[in-house]
Amino acid sequence: MPSRPPQPPLDRWFSSERSMGLAASILVGLVTVTTWATAWSDWYSYQTLKRYADDPDQLAEADLISGSLGIVSALVLLAAAAVFIIWLWRVRWNAEMFCRGEHRFTRGWVLGSWICPVVNLWYPKQVVDDIVAASDPRTDPQTPILREIPGTRLVWGWWLTWVAGLVTGNIVQRGVLAGSTQVGDLRTNVVLSTISAFCTTAAAVLAVILIERIDELQTNREWVPWWALDQSHSRYQPPAR
Repeated sequence: MPSRPPQPPLDRWFSSERSMGLAASILVGLVTVTTWATAWSDWYSYQTLKRYADDPDQLAEADLISGSLGIVSALVLLAAAAVFIIWLWRVRWNAEMFCRGEHRFTRGWVLGSWICPVVNLWYPKQVVDDIVAASDPRTDPQTPILREIPGTRLVWGWWLTWVAGLVTGNIVQRGVLAGSTQVGDLRTNVVLSTISAFCTTAAAVLAVILIERIDELQTNREWVPWWALDQSHSRYQPPAR
């Protein structure tokens, strides 16, 4: 539910999240590498089945490569997700002090938006939209509702490519878990795996740009809490994006 944060305690203050953002960016880059490695292993499994369908040793080797890279990819993705969400939590903290505006979700949804089924297809984007809006120096500190501020093309691009990669990747994963052994099934699998890798790469590049953009916005905005400003001088007007 939408929630306006209560006035924070007096000892609460801003913090630069550049180091955490850098760590998240590096891990996001590693996710891209492992995604392409997984796509390669899918192609390798497909080619192995086509050429050595009657050779159990070759097939076992392909399965070993695919399984090993799958484990590595999952671990890297888990690490990247953890650091990215920690970074997102912290920049949300800053955003709540820059602007009193009502976020669409309470702070707990910074994590919950990613793990709740179905709504994780759009809630995280809205969380980020509100953080960007509150962090932008053009946004009046007394802005009442952040959702009225138009979203940015950068956030839209990042989110659409991420969802496309996520959906195609999940389809591939279901095929792997189902133990597909037909050449036709594996051909479809590798095509979707390659599409997922392209989409994930685009999402990763945009995510790194987004991290830098939010850091830039929060660095350039004057570090003064909204409740310390004179409300009588506020002239709220939704900024053009």
